[in-house]
Amino acid sequence: MRRSLLYQIYPVYLIAIVLAVGSLTFAATRVIRGAFHTEKESQLRSSAELVTKALGAEVLAAQTKAQPSRTVELRLRELVGDLPLRFSVIGVDGVVLADTHIDSLSAEDHSRRPEVVRALREGTGSDTRRSFSTGENSLYVAVAIFDYNRQPIAVVRAAASVQTIDQRVREAFTVIILAGLLIITATTVLTLIIIKRIHRPLMAIQDAARRFAGGDLDHRIRLRAPQEINSVAETLNSMADQIASTIGGITAQRNELEAILSAMVEGVIVVDQHRRISSINRAAASLFGVDHRRVKGKSIIEALRNAEIDQLAEESLQSAAAREATIVIYDNAITHVQVHATTLQSEGETGVLLVLNDITRMKQLESVRRDFVANVSHELRTPITSILGFVETLRDGALDDSQAAKRFIDIIHSHSTRLNLIIEDLLSLSRLESFDAEIPMEECRVEAVVTKAVQACEPEAERRAIRVQQTSSGSDTAQVNPALLEQALVNLVNNAVKYSPDGSSVEITTRNDGPVLLISVADHGSGIPRRDLTRVFERFYRVDHARSRDMGGTGLGLAIVKHIALAHNGEVTAESIEGRGSRFTLSIPQNWRGRGAGS
Repeated sequence: MRRSLLYQIYPVYLIAIVLAVGSLTFAATRVIRGAFHTEKESQLRSSAELVTKALGAEVLAAQTKAQPSRTVELRLRELVGDLPLRFSVIGVDGVVLADTHIDSLSAEDHSRRPEVVRALREGTGSDTRRSFSTGENSLYVAVAIFDYNRQPIAVVRAAASVQTIDQRVREAFTVIILAGLLIITATTVLTLIIIKRIHRPLMAIQDAARRFAGGDLDHRIRLRAPQEINSVAETLNSMADQIASTIGGITAQRNELEAILSAMVEGVIVVDQHRRISSINRAAASLFGVDHRRVKGKSIIEALRNAEIDQLAEESLQSAAAREATIVIYDNAITHVQVHATTLQSEGETGVLLVLNDITRMKQLESVRRDFVANVSHELRTPITSILGFVETLRDGALDDSQAAKRFIDIIHSHSTRLNLIIEDLLSLSRLESFDAEIPMEECRVEAVVTKAVQACEPEAERRAIRVQQTSSGSDTAQVNPALLEQALVNLVNNAVKYSPDGSSVEITTRNDGPVLLISVADHGSGIPRRDLTRVFERFYRVDHARSRDMGGTGLGLAIVKHIALAHNGEVTAESIEGRGSRFTLSIPQNWRGRGAGS
């Protein structure tokens, strides 16, 4: 774990300050001690030289007599008087001739004393050591006494205790230490303040950098810091402005692109060179029944489970050319999709853009058109062929047989009537599909419209002893087109009567207690197989072709009902159980003013 700048710099400053103050204290102590010792040594040397000059004759006389003289000692004590110094006169053989502090006769040999040896050799000498007689640290300075031939004949040594010097050095050391501690304390506080003044803005810059990295580009750094740090803060603020502007532009472009892709009816898929999905819009995801947010980064096979699209993308990558194919997606319903693949080049990477168009409706319309043409041709050909055949028969002589001629004319009339019904129904469908304006709506009694439709179907119902029952609930008035609603009900009731067994019943239920008018027509006939329920509203589609034709149906009645419902902005639904009957329900909204059926 990395430590902060404060903990990296501050201890180094403290160590440097302590080392500097400690070094200065040590050097100052050494200098002071040296100065005191030098001063003391100079004093002792001066005193020893004065005594040397004063005792020169006595010592020379004593050496001439070749025996110690008490005169030297007496003269020495006389010269020194009450000085707090110790003086000794030592012969060249190390014998103490006189001493101001001890009895010279009991003194030990001084021939090996360092200051004595150096004085005999060089003229003067000094040494600092613990005194054997006083037990204190003492400074010794020795000066040689020379004869007329400049030969040393004795040494005068002055000694003084250095305890006072040590005490003064300790006092000076104490003062220096206190001053050093004061300096260290003051410097430490000042250093801490200075580092804090640098550290605090740096921490603010660090925090701002983290916030910038986290996406908070609205944050700004505001500091009172040195110019260099302020420059860094201003640069970061400027960088945040530029990044925010750039990200804003990129985000706007991305949102615009996502909005365009989401709004596109066409499916769009972008895959990389490994055929992994980089982008997919909702339209494409809905075609394959997947979540567009969870398939990114997955391969086509893994995400879409479609080998044909994967093969098309691979071919486009290998050939670097556009490819096009029509594929079929097998799900709850069969979906036909036209896929256009185009290679993409971006920063040295290759990908494929797949554009998918759902052409299922087009395929269905093509199928309906083909079926419609075939059905119309078949439905029209049958009566026309019959009419032509019987006309030819009459022309060939059947007119002479009155009974045969009458039968043939009845057949021709029946087929002509059927042909007329087909044409009328086709014209009705054409009129309903060609509306380009709102159909006229008016407020009318629904029960009256239902009654008219029932009355139109009563002859056939009475002939087959079928009871048509009406029930209603809610309001009796509704906003509808009465003529179109009556036509739709006539077709539904007529179908219910046709396909109901003799002696059964047909129930018409009207409910108008909400925003939607519901009219249901139920029968108790043979019912409609489940596989045919979704196609019963197609033109000319019949569940039982032979039976429908025998009953005089054109195959267009339910298609007309569907278009009338659409003209009212509503719908018609079918429910059926084989062997138990069927129910057709018209749903017409009541908060709507109407529109063109063909819109």
